[in-house]
Amino acid sequence: MREYALFSGCLIYYRLPQFESATIKVLERFKIKLKPLEDVSCCPEPLSMQVLNPRAWYTIAARNICLAENEGLDLITLCNGCNATLFRVNEDLKTNNELRMKINQYLKKIGKKFEGTITVKSILRVLYEDVGLEEIKGHIKKNAQNAWNVKVAVHYGCHIFDEIKHYDNLKNPVSLKNLVKAVGANVVSYPSEMLCCAAFARYVNEELSLQLVEEKLNDLINVDADCLVVLCPCCFLQYELGQISVPRKLNTRFQIPILYYPQLLGLAMGFSAHDMGLQFHKVKTDELVEML
Repeated sequence: MREYALFSGCLIYYRLPQFESATIKVLERFKIKLKPLEDVSCCPEPLSMQVLNPRAWYTIAARNICLAENEGLDLITLCNGCNATLFRVNEDLKTNNELRMKINQYLKKIGKKFEGTITVKSILRVLYEDVGLEEIKGHIKKNAQNAWNVKVAVHYGCHIFDEIKHYDNLKNPVSLKNLVKAVGANVVSYPSEMLCCAAFARYVNEELSLQLVEEKLNDLINVDADCLVVLCPCCFLQYELGQISVPRKLNTRFQIPILYYPQLLGLAMGFSAHDMGLQFHKVKTDELVEML
């Protein structure tokens, strides 16, 4: 059985634990065990922290990576933002000797040392590369694979693109689309597919942020998408809770289910909607589940 150190991240841990639960259940079917790391902190957040204090950003991230190194396990992230931080810090410290020495001076004060012995991988990369499309197809229930007419739109999320360039086409990525196709669903393309979810813009310009949510959701309606599949908890909250905020601000109403990819995969593998935590979604998924 393969094993990874699990880094769920703050947002999933505190607000969307169903994503962690769904991922663990799905990966167990592929004989992959996830070992939660103890004593982890925030990744830390990849945008403001890196700008405000890059030394602290590198040091805190390196400390988290050290916990996985101590277990001798590659680290899997369930959040694009966590991956953006931990993947970049891991790569930078491996390749920049001067930076690694400097960060290790800070880590030494707490009895830790970055060695560069592990790889940081997103859930997308683990499923796409380590599990593989054929293995996934072999676990899909036959009735689902033959009967699904569900139209699925995908949203990669901008924080995944630093890692994605190592195994996919940066300008025209297909990894998530192929993973959706592997479960037997149909992928639909739409104009705003590659746009940022604009979650971080909400704190600066809420109206602009919600306008971009509205644009995305209107695009999904125009291509008759039955749901949107994401990889990132932040993107999930932006598009799901945005469907509550947009009507209040912009007088437009939407009811488009948003799913974290392991949830869609789990449904196709025969797990129940309850197993995948869909009962906790604000935008109801009953009609989508019935279609599946």
